[in-house]
Amino acid sequence: MAKHFTDFDLSSQAETTEEREPPVSAAERMAKQKDDIANQVANAAEEIERLRMRQEELEYAKKALHELNRKQDRYDHGKKEIIANLDRSVLQMEKDEVRAGRMVELLSTTRAQFKETLTELRGIHEEGWGENDFEEELDRALVVTENARMLYNKSIAKIDAESWQRGERPASTLMSRDGVDGASIAEKGFLFWLKVGVALSLPMFLALLGIAALFFWISGK
Repeated sequence: MAKHFTDFDLSSQAETTEEREPPVSAAERMAKQKDDIANQVANAAEEIERLRMRQEELEYAKKALHELNRKQDRYDHGKKEIIANLDRSVLQMEKDEVRAGRMVELLSTTRAQFKETLTELRGIHEEGWGENDFEEELDRALVVTENARMLYNKSIAKIDAESWQRGERPASTLMSRDGVDGASIAEKGFLFWLKVGVALSLPMFLALLGIAALFFWISGK
């Protein structure tokens, strides 16, 4: 009796379940599958868009890192280069400053010596030389001129040797013992030296001529 009752209950429950879940048709299954595929496609598209945006973000970050690295390289190279240039320039300027100090002192001293020598040379008045002391005055003037020439050559040589910026000042011409540039002395011809000899001996000749005329004038009295 109990077993029969149990089988009856199970069969009743199965019948109830079949009544609650009606059979699904093939069309309904196809529609459901189509919806599922559409949902998967939509989800895949969303994932692709999300990955695309992430890729763009990574590309932007990559470019930013490249630019930062380039700026850092430029900074490191530029800093090293300008430091080297500044160090070299500072050392050179310190040397130039010392040389410039010596040059200023040398130029100041030389200028004073030249002005003093010019005053001495312009103080020679040949027209005031008398006949009796003409040779003595001439010898004295030659000594002054020779000393001036030696001072000039020595001073110019010092200035040229001390100059640290070559090519910015034309080289001064050293004077020969005769007051002309040394490079052209050997090129002077006989006529030039004849004129020089006449010019130097003419005052003495005139002085002797005057003395002779004075002697004859006194003898004639």
